[in-house]
Amino acid sequence: MKNTSLKSWQGITCVIGLDWGDSGKGRLIDDLSSRADIVARYSGGSNTGHTVKNKYGKFAMHIMPSGIFNQKAQCLIGRGVACDLESLIEDEMAQLQKAAISWKNLIIDEQASLTMPWHKLRDGLREEFRLKKIGTTKRGVGPTYADRIERVGLRIKDLMSSDFKDKLFEEVKIQNKFFNLKLNPTQIYRRYLKFSKLLKPYVGQTIPIVKNAQNMGKNILFEGTQGSLLDVDFGTYPFVTSTNIGVIGIWRSFNLHPSEINHVIGISKAYSTRVGAGPQPTKLDGEKRQIIIEKGQEIGTTSGRTRDPGWLDLVIIRAAAEFNKLTALAITKLDVLTGFKKIKVCTSYKINDKTVEYLSGDAQFLAKCQPVYKEVDGWREDLSKIRQFKKLPKNAQNYIKIIEKLVDVPVKFISVGPNRGEVIYL
Repeated sequence: MKNTSLKSWQGITCVIGLDWGDSGKGRLIDDLSSRADIVARYSGGSNTGHTVKNKYGKFAMHIMPSGIFNQKAQCLIGRGVACDLESLIEDEMAQLQKAAISWKNLIIDEQASLTMPWHKLRDGLREEFRLKKIGTTKRGVGPTYADRIERVGLRIKDLMSSDFKDKLFEEVKIQNKFFNLKLNPTQIYRRYLKFSKLLKPYVGQTIPIVKNAQNMGKNILFEGTQGSLLDVDFGTYPFVTSTNIGVIGIWRSFNLHPSEINHVIGISKAYSTRVGAGPQPTKLDGEKRQIIIEKGQEIGTTSGRTRDPGWLDLVIIRAAAEFNKLTALAITKLDVLTGFKKIKVCTSYKINDKTVEYLSGDAQFLAKCQPVYKEVDGWREDLSKIRQFKKLPKNAQNYIKIIEKLVDVPVKFISVGPNRGEVIYL
């Protein structure tokens, strides 16, 4: 373990989920953002959920950057984000307003795509007609990105334009005809006109802001969403989201090459979870499953669905580490494993007795993989008050060291309890 600590990070840093998300990114970003001049969200939409629990209360963010609680930092929503204004304004801003948290430093990129009512309807209809469900949250994110790629989607820039009404009415007419919807364009226009007036002071061009901050040597923190195994290209297709989760997403959203990032932090729980459909080789059943769900409070922030827990899968963690060129690991919820006499770690896969590695973009391949486990001794001591690695129980230290060795990336952050401050920086 190197002596440098994330607590004193400088330069350009990003936090990226490593498996299927729900790994505690919001909490880590809330922690790291205290040193940030800029916190930038670069992908995803309201299908993502970042839970932040701090001195102001408990918040569920979907579009708003988790760094919004650092009132000195500028918070950016990049062009790669699918902006669901119903979520941003009526839910997230309402949460912040109730807690007297200002979003005066927020800038939304004018090129960001708008998630509109028809996207949510189409998302639900598509899932309903699928013979094999993919587990979409039905938040309209896939159709939003599809329209962007097809060059027909509305953007924040359109919302602010003088001819927005004409563009909206034309698009509603097309959506109603092609997808047999019964949308009322007048009702939608009135609602989005209110949104446009509320958001107008917060719309701008985020790329020049990032470039200027980079040239001035300021601290920039990029906030990832979900997990690398849900990346549209790298993940378990078709059980994926519709955008790039990893460092490539930063490049696409902010014109910043991955080689310019100083610290790439990959975050994972001390075990794996997955919500929705798709293969999960280390998925648990029985008593251990229920213990982890209850202790880890494994209920989706966005979907409200129970997450499926499994033993930590170092095969996919290694693959995601290589894909994103990680410089550090963050391990959350180590405390949830307290009390297990034995803990398993997946170290490799086999198909028909042949050792195989993770194959990106192929859920069918992953479904055939059988996990090969290393079993280690557990611990019973309470971890929540421990702030130094050397004071962890020996078996907990050994568990972290196994992760480091098999992933070949140093662990720099360990959460040992659900509350802010219950962490170990290495």
